[in-house]
Amino acid sequence: MKVQVVIISCVSLPPTAAAATFISSSFRHSATSLHAKSTSKSKSKSSGGFGKAAPKHPPKEPFVYPPLEPDVIQTLVPPPTDVNPNGGILSEEIYDRLEAIYGLEKFNFAGENSIYRTIGVADDNETPAAPTSGSGNSLFDDLLKVDRDDSLDNLFGSPTTTTQSTEQSAALYDLNKLPPFKKFRVLHTDPMVLAVDDFLTPAECDRCIQVSLDAENYQGGKPSLNDGGRDISPLLIGKSLTVGKDSRSQAQRTSTTWFHYYESMPELMSKASRLLGLEGIERWEEPQTVRYRRNEKFTWHLDALSPEAATDPKGAGQRVATLLVYLTDLNKEEGGATMFRDLGGGNEPLKVRPQKGTALLFFPSAGGIPNAPFDIRTLHCGEAVSEDAENEKWIAQLWLCQKNYTPTAPENNLHVNAVEAMTSYCDSI
Repeated sequence: MKVQVVIISCVSLPPTAAAATFISSSFRHSATSLHAKSTSKSKSKSSGGFGKAAPKHPPKEPFVYPPLEPDVIQTLVPPPTDVNPNGGILSEEIYDRLEAIYGLEKFNFAGENSIYRTIGVADDNETPAAPTSGSGNSLFDDLLKVDRDDSLDNLFGSPTTTTQSTEQSAALYDLNKLPPFKKFRVLHTDPMVLAVDDFLTPAECDRCIQVSLDAENYQGGKPSLNDGGRDISPLLIGKSLTVGKDSRSQAQRTSTTWFHYYESMPELMSKASRLLGLEGIERWEEPQTVRYRRNEKFTWHLDALSPEAATDPKGAGQRVATLLVYLTDLNKEEGGATMFRDLGGGNEPLKVRPQKGTALLFFPSAGGIPNAPFDIRTLHCGEAVSEDAENEKWIAQLWLCQKNYTPTAPENNLHVNAVEAMTSYCDSI
């Protein structure tokens, strides 16, 4: 196997670009154990998942992902050893990784001593503030100063910018009114996995759950939410698209999912966009809430879309970020942790315990590297909730796409409809 290696000078960090290039060139080959090639007879039944349609009677043995290849294991970079267990601000190095690898040049609207730019939806007569540079103490400082119109942009891919619609350009919400997040925990460096404590307030978590429960209780009756006479209660729809969504995988997912209108979740949409440094919400898929009752779980899976779905010219491209927010607390004995199989650095997977209000952020598609359909290193699962757990496990989740996303559920769900609710929320902070 021929592996292309890219070396970035003046950077004392592992060549993530080389890792992703390896993922692009070799994982589709190694993924033969994950899927079979579609045939003309089965093509019509394959929609979003890898390979041909699953048999009517799935095998008794659970589907097992193969272990990482040695060359891929070498690309893993554990978290820094000096991380504050209680969380804190991110280092310059992490901000630079988020920009150079994942294209998030305005993440958290940049951090202390980092490149900064005022973000928000401006009036026609307003001009955004010019960028100002920070202290320049970053490990990536030399890299950021060089011209990036050659190999780096071709390798990492140019960050996708959102072209605001006419309706959005006249919006009033300003995400700068939200304070920057300061309680980060770096759970893994490469691939990047971040926890953001106090992302949502306890009251905001409770509201997300109540909106879902109200919709369930009022199914077939009066709506749980109303916006000027329009029913904006969420749609209970079941399972979401993931790599490995065939019947074998679905049989191992036991949970309930609600798809929400954007305007019904202004807290989540505003804070998620503020965190990732976005100027609008057009690239976000529909917000979801998911309930895991006792003994329920979600087996090993990838959040990335299949190559067929990701390259559909009518679609929004690949999923580039997963944002998951825990809405309830579960202690160690109660289960329900989010586990990354290959990121634990030992015999145990990396486990993220549900803490009410904490957000989990990771990147399922190899840092946006062209032609890399997914980052197998982000393989993860939802641990079963124990039978005697005091709380059910509730999460809210969002996926960010490469391009503007066209919502499909619930009916008439539009990004622009969230402007008024987000304006009101931002003004209330």
